[in-house]
Amino acid sequence: MRVHDLKADSFCWVSWLIKDDAPKMTVIECALFVYEFGFGELSFTQSHYDVRKGNERVFAFHQRMGAKIVNDDGLNIYFDYQLTDYLKIKYKYRRYLN
Repeated sequence: MRVHDLKADSFCWVSWLIKDDAPKMTVIECALFVYEFGFGELSFTQSHYDVRKGNERVFAFHQRMGAKIVNDDGLNIYFDYQLTDYLKIKYKYRRYLN
């Protein structure tokens, strides 16, 4: 995973590379890690990113986490994720932050 496209109040993260045989919760742990870094360490108030259309698993994951669709250009779906949204979901998955 990497963080890039830093803006005044927002960061983007991309490049999810997870082995097929990784434990199921690896996705949650990775997302929590990057949000803790972006919202906590870097003090951003939101995150922005895009998902290629057809990548239904990733699309569904971001929606379950509370991300909101802000645009669609035919190729990608663009999301916005607020710190307040993360703080709500963080409690649900707090056991993975240890």
